[in-house]
Amino acid sequence: MEISLNLSEGILPSEIIEDILLRLDPKSLIRFKCVSKSWLSLLNDPIFMYTNHKRQPLRTFMGHNHPGGSGPFSIRSYENFDQFSSQVYKFHVKAKEISLVGIDNGVICLREPFNDNDNCFYLWNPAIQKYKKLPPYPCDLSIDRMYGFGYESLTNDFKMVGVTSSEELIVYSMKRNSWKIMVLSNLISDDMGFNNNVSVVVNGSIHWSFCLVNTELIGQNCVYVTNTVVAFDLSREEFKLIKYPSSLKDNEFCIYGISNLCGCLCMVTSQLLENLSPSSCIEIWVMKEYGVFDSWNKYLYVDLINQPLYRQLSVSHNGNLLLFESNNKNILDRNCLFTLSIYDAKASKMVQLQHIGLQKPQGSYLGTYAESIFLS
Repeated sequence: MEISLNLSEGILPSEIIEDILLRLDPKSLIRFKCVSKSWLSLLNDPIFMYTNHKRQPLRTFMGHNHPGGSGPFSIRSYENFDQFSSQVYKFHVKAKEISLVGIDNGVICLREPFNDNDNCFYLWNPAIQKYKKLPPYPCDLSIDRMYGFGYESLTNDFKMVGVTSSEELIVYSMKRNSWKIMVLSNLISDDMGFNNNVSVVVNGSIHWSFCLVNTELIGQNCVYVTNTVVAFDLSREEFKLIKYPSSLKDNEFCIYGISNLCGCLCMVTSQLLENLSPSSCIEIWVMKEYGVFDSWNKYLYVDLINQPLYRQLSVSHNGNLLLFESNNKNILDRNCLFTLSIYDAKASKMVQLQHIGLQKPQGSYLGTYAESIFLS
């Protein structure tokens, strides 16, 4: 692509200009779209967008929903978990409730349920404050199961998937700006539930952790017995099972959550006790080579027996364990407020991030995030 910039000393080669632009942050980049047609063409090139995104610093984000429309959905991203390295983004759309579906390449997929008996979905780029409302969902969502979102690099396309039953799969393509209905394989059964609300993208596939419903345990602390991790290949548009480490015995462990740790699939687990409730010992497993069963490696082991009540465990962008903790002993108190804490793996200690303030875990989301200019 031929680009030139007239300076008093002469003309910079197009390769140097492109390299300079690739180093800029998204907020600065979008201002240069009006410089020339060639610059506009470059900044709209999906390959340029993708390359620029990969050069942005990786941060940990905490998304927060305000039930009942008491405030906008917001995310706060952290580089070093101090008061001065955080950035706050707010999604200003009037809605009774907003939940996070997934995040990939700097774009966040949000869902607004119960909107006039219909679901609304949005793609939002918080860095440049641009969003796109998806066309109406083509199916009855009274029996919705799960949703996922990711970027398909082969065709440079954002896709959202929805599973409404054990027989039907819906796929949205941003390139086509339309949905298509597909027949779902028998990989997903009606007695399976998914225990992480937000999908995770690794190696071009969307991931969820699944569990089998054990009806005999309803009413006790543990209702599900975790089964496996399921992935949806965005290119082939097929589901596949991800085998867990051989040392984890089937129906003897639970999955608290899955994450993307430096491009690797990461899983937070705990062994189940005799009464099928989770133990206080937390393990973090990392699949070093995607799809290779033998490459699972135990990255971290933490015993939280002396910690207060905790919820929603995840992994930060720099490999530390994140969790919400509270001194409230009542596990059924939904109004209980929690403090975000981080377990520093190098220092082997838990640190409460008091400056973040108290949160309700059921309306909060943890994950990793890097800015981009997609949707600009």
